[in-house]
Amino acid sequence: MSTTFASVALAPSPFDTQSFSFSKPQEDQTFFILSIGINPKLQKICGGIDYPIECLTSIIPFLNENVAMISMSILKVEIDAIHNKTKEALDKTYKLSMNPPTSRLLPLCLKSCINNYNAILESKQRILNAISMGDANELSMELSHNMEDVFACEEEFNKAKIESPITELNSLLVKIITNSLTIDVNMTNV
Repeated sequence: MSTTFASVALAPSPFDTQSFSFSKPQEDQTFFILSIGINPKLQKICGGIDYPIECLTSIIPFLNENVAMISMSILKVEIDAIHNKTKEALDKTYKLSMNPPTSRLLPLCLKSCINNYNAILESKQRILNAISMGDANELSMELSHNMEDVFACEEEFNKAKIESPITELNSLLVKIITNSLTIDVNMTNV
């Protein structure tokens, strides 16, 4: 089993340093079960990235007959999925901030997450512009910033020593963003 690492932890580590990791199965039978009846081109694109199940489950709701089954189109659909999942996280964070806090630090953590989610939402058009212009560096930079925004949200809870009530959403966001960074798109042929 291989693992993808980034620099910020979403969960406390038993070591002095913290790391953020998600297991990446080499051969996940669930992916093959899920992919029955799925377009073979979509299976190939999603099967070649870090989180194939999340790829399929985040992309399928946005597919219609107008979406070409090529990496560039799938990447654009994945950007829509990031936007949608970020809105969901933002909505949940707003709702949590309206409830009486269980900790005096919780509202501060949630406010930081709200700011980070808004930054992700604001980046969508810049990402789509980078795709349209074939600017792989800008695309990578914007998606990396989005990843950092999610990590920063979770880090607020770690610093406050509070369990994050949005870890699952943030974990899924990280996986979708990671997939967007790893979809094999030849940006020079846009």
